[in-house]
Amino acid sequence: MMNICVVKHINRDENNRVEYLFVNYDYYDGNDLVAKILHEKCGLEVGEKIEGEYFSVIPLYKNSLQYVLIWHEDVGNYIYSEKQDGVKNLERYVKVIEKELNLLFMNKNNSF
Repeated sequence: MMNICVVKHINRDENNRVEYLFVNYDYYDGNDLVAKILHEKCGLEVGEKIEGEYFSVIPLYKNSLQYVLIWHEDVGNYIYSEKQDGVKNLERYVKVIEKELNLLFMNKNNSF
């Protein structure tokens, strides 16, 4: 079983934006599950999904902060806060995501 983990990344091309990359979780529709976890476990509101040929974007909102959840063919799944103010909250959210995804996949693997 592969362990899903979330890794902090500084995107120098985007003014040193803090991003969190999902390692061992590169699924085209994986962001739908992540958005569901964030809504149910952390109370974020989920915006309308934008789908392109090689990417999808799901905006998420809480307390006037916006987060962006992306799947891109070249990078995989990742999330960031539109404003640096939201990074502290986002650090808590990604820990919840990591825990919930690992529990879900561990239970799926044990059921076979």
